[in-house]
Amino acid sequence: MEDIKYKEYTKEESAVYDDAMERLNQSMTNGLSLDDAVSRLDIGDEELRRLITEDFLKIFIVQLHYEKGLALKEVAKSMGITYERVMEAHKSMLQDVQITSIAEYHKGISKGQA
Repeated sequence: MEDIKYKEYTKEESAVYDDAMERLNQSMTNGLSLDDAVSRLDIGDEELRRLITEDFLKIFIVQLHYEKGLALKEVAKSMGITYERVMEAHKSMLQDVQITSIAEYHKGISKGQA
């Protein structure tokens, strides 16, 4: 199983991340599509912009699909993006959960807690 390496944000990147998440959430609440909302972000670091966009998409999938019960096709429609893009993010999110769960399980075994 592959190891996931999560980006460790600097203090400044964390502030940008938090602000961007708040602004994206507000933009989506106001009816913008995901891509329109992202285009309004003033983030010079394209890698950070990509990570924020991916995280926000996954969070929105959780909120709309798992918490509110919307079908993934409806999630895509409400975000103004393709169903395929939602499915790709959903698959990535589930893989993250699987890999992280297995890693945490193995940490517990090594500490005698599993």
